[in-house]
Amino acid sequence: MIYGTNHIGMKRKILVVVVVLVLAIAAWIAWNAIFEMGKHEDKLWLHRCNSMEKLREKIEDYPNVEIDVVYRDNGIFDVTHDADTTFKLPLDSFFNYMSKSDGHMWLDVKNLNGDNADEMLDDLDSLTSEYGIEKGQLIVESRDWRSLDAFTDEGYYTSMYVDFPKPSKLDEEEIDSCMDYLNMVARTGNVRALSFPGWWYDDVSENVDADIDLLTWKHRTTQLELVCLPEGREMLDDERLKVVLVKSKGDFHR
Repeated sequence: MIYGTNHIGMKRKILVVVVVLVLAIAAWIAWNAIFEMGKHEDKLWLHRCNSMEKLREKIEDYPNVEIDVVYRDNGIFDVTHDADTTFKLPLDSFFNYMSKSDGHMWLDVKNLNGDNADEMLDDLDSLTSEYGIEKGQLIVESRDWRSLDAFTDEGYYTSMYVDFPKPSKLDEEEIDSCMDYLNMVARTGNVRALSFPGWWYDDVSENVDADIDLLTWKHRTTQLELVCLPEGREMLDDERLKVVLVKSKGDFHR
């Protein structure tokens, strides 16, 4: 009976020690996360900033933003995530607002192709000239990496949008094929960067050895969550990874 009581007491002590250690580790992580918040403005950009209201709401915390754009037949860069939806919001409004700062804009162009590339480039040149936006303040992203070549030649920072399936849905041979393709694209010089969902980060960072920048997004992850997570810390320390888009919906998300 005495043995049983001592045994129970020892288990309780061990449990208390474990709980204290867990709480101490959690407190340490939380303290470091709070300390890191707001210190990575150059790398942690706001994902899907598709309204002027959201831009104004978030600009103090996120001076650099990602914007979804569809180029219309009338030469307008329409700020919207989906080609079949319009909010009648031209990119001009963002350029006008951002011209008063040194913030950067990541333009996720949904419909760049060989047929509209020349006209789109001319219209983007006109916008940057009209509002005094430096080409270096922009990331021009598209799935059509071949059509981005002209933008790269004109001094824009360009990125190929990588839209492979999740690596968890592919076998090893298929993943290797994807990496070979990205290395091939990188070596063409058509684009300055590769942009991809966060679930591809490990594979791309380890297997794309061409001289090219990396961009990613953790669009379901907030800045606080990112700085707490081991993968997030790895991303922040990775000098080759230039931008990580993070979630902060606010009151005006669309």
